[in-house]
Amino acid sequence: MSNFNDFEDLAGTGFEDKQPVAPEDEKFHCVYIAGKMRKNHIGIVEKPGLMQVRGIEYNLETVNMIITHVKQILCKEIIDDGKATIQCFSFQDGVKPWYGTSGNVCGSNSTERSVSQYCKDCRAELIVSGIYTDVEGNPIKNDKGETLFVFVRGKGIKYQNVSEYLGKMSRLDLPPIFKPPTSDSKNFEKAVVNNKRFVTQVSITTAPSKHGEKMVFSLTNTVTVPDAFVLDILKISKCMLDEFNNKFNWSKNKGGFNPIQEQKPVTNDDAPSKIPEHLNDVKNNKENNTSKLNEDITSFKGTEFNF
Repeated sequence: MSNFNDFEDLAGTGFEDKQPVAPEDEKFHCVYIAGKMRKNHIGIVEKPGLMQVRGIEYNLETVNMIITHVKQILCKEIIDDGKATIQCFSFQDGVKPWYGTSGNVCGSNSTERSVSQYCKDCRAELIVSGIYTDVEGNPIKNDKGETLFVFVRGKGIKYQNVSEYLGKMSRLDLPPIFKPPTSDSKNFEKAVVNNKRFVTQVSITTAPSKHGEKMVFSLTNTVTVPDAFVLDILKISKCMLDEFNNKFNWSKNKGGFNPIQEQKPVTNDDAPSKIPEHLNDVKNNKENNTSKLNEDITSFKGTEFNF
């Protein structure tokens, strides 16, 4: 009897009809701001000025999560026939130098990239994913009892608020999780662990741009995650690392297709002609890192996570 392994060298000569994954079946669900009223894939009308959790919930003023992964990437997009396509991408994996999918060495910062004719349009972005929770930090699960994961994409004008929030989290002096603390463990905790020690609430504010006011994410740390549970969050982050990398390392996708972008014409959705009234009160708000820092989560005890 022949074994298919005898012919595995032919694997690259076949054809597979890959069907897109339904938003409801995705492992990581995109959080985005609706700029214009439109009906989505299941017939729900997404309202401007409200957040959408694709495949889960729609028309929300806030979204809550406990951060599991943060990744800065470099991305150069081009607009072709009304659609955005990634021309060059770098997952910035490992140590420098980093290379883009074009083969070019990536500049370490925007100044270095700006002197290259090819790289001058490349932009840094931030992907922040986490466990989807309610306002008190209780994990929200689907009808199968599975833990849900969401992410925000700090891209373009949305980059600054996301970056500032992560930067503030990394500067907090918090009691050490790893004991005895060392210089290396302290640095690791500030960069990797601090942002996992709170529920992060994502809301909407506005920011000025050359095209007028645009809606952007506003991130605030709210209730505190107990130290014992932070270790569980780290274990979950490690467990989900391969799936996170497979989802967001777009260099693995032939043709540079961006899997988190909807296949729809590119429009100025984030700059509606009139900013919704409910955003006027938060237009100039800044997150307050000291708010609710002493409010602990107690409902996590006994929580089981299913992936």
